[in-house]
Amino acid sequence: MRNSQILNEDIELLARLSLWEKLSGKTLLITGATGMLGAYLALAANEANRIGGYGIKLLLSGRNEVKVKSLFGGVECQFLLQDIREPLTIDEPIHYFLHTAGPVGPTVFENNPAEVISVNVEGTLSILRYAIQHDCQSFVFASTHEVYGQVEGEQTESSPCRVIELTNPRACYVLAKQTAENTVACFAKQYGLRSASARFSRLYGPLMNLRSGLFVSDFFCDVLENRSVRVLGGLNLLRPLCYIMDAAEAMLHTLVAANAGEAYNVQGDELPTIGEIAGIVSSFGDCGTEFCHPETEDYAKTGHWLNTDKIKSLGWQPRVTLSDGLRRTFSYFNEAGVNT
Repeated sequence: MRNSQILNEDIELLARLSLWEKLSGKTLLITGATGMLGAYLALAANEANRIGGYGIKLLLSGRNEVKVKSLFGGVECQFLLQDIREPLTIDEPIHYFLHTAGPVGPTVFENNPAEVISVNVEGTLSILRYAIQHDCQSFVFASTHEVYGQVEGEQTESSPCRVIELTNPRACYVLAKQTAENTVACFAKQYGLRSASARFSRLYGPLMNLRSGLFVSDFFCDVLENRSVRVLGGLNLLRPLCYIMDAAEAMLHTLVAANAGEAYNVQGDELPTIGEIAGIVSSFGDCGTEFCHPETEDYAKTGHWLNTDKIKSLGWQPRVTLSDGLRRTFSYFNEAGVNT
């Protein structure tokens, strides 16, 4: 919903960042532009051009024509309606790449794991090959905290990525992101490409896919449909989040300031449990919570979180607290309707 006050506030804040000055007069490609992260970046780039007169040539890539029309009507851009795994349908210099394309969520992991592997690995390779042939100055890949595997405690960018069950199709996402990240680093080493990865914790906010199967999406579906917010597993599981506006700003910091071949953790400062998140979301609708295992609330907290010192050294700081971010997300979807 493009006319949302919540969305417009987020986009205007992003558009007023001085980081856009680095891209003045250059061409920027955003892949996965109809996804939540890609759309935030695309709308912010367009607004930055309007406010700051930067003259950034905006190229957007995606496959969903319906979303293209609903999100980018009136946006001054060139849209490449294509599969990112195929060669780009243009042949011109592209100076900056924000690569956010890739399916995400338990639903797609369960039903189409081969697509998850293919889009992340083949798609990233395809875009990187274009980048080294067309004057790329900086390339950023949107990765995930899941590259660390099944680990406990704080993770830094130098923490080892643990072994996972290779025969489990659910591992498709972890392996795909690990491989794509390594490919980004290899292109930096072999071709001198200034390419880096941003490792995000779980993202949420306006424009998120409420039918993805992610727990926070399910929580919002429950409260928006006047049901008790349901937690099926343990309440003590740590589930750090990152509000989408903060994630988009982190991508921009990485784009203009990252070291080639490196990765940067991105996460909000708070470390909530899934039970605590459910409690906050349920309070918006006064619909209560339903815990399948209430006894786990008193168990020791378990899970991992990301050390974000490295991305903060580039000048990034999260702006939105957990409670504010969840409330903003609820307000957006409550106004737009649950099927948005």
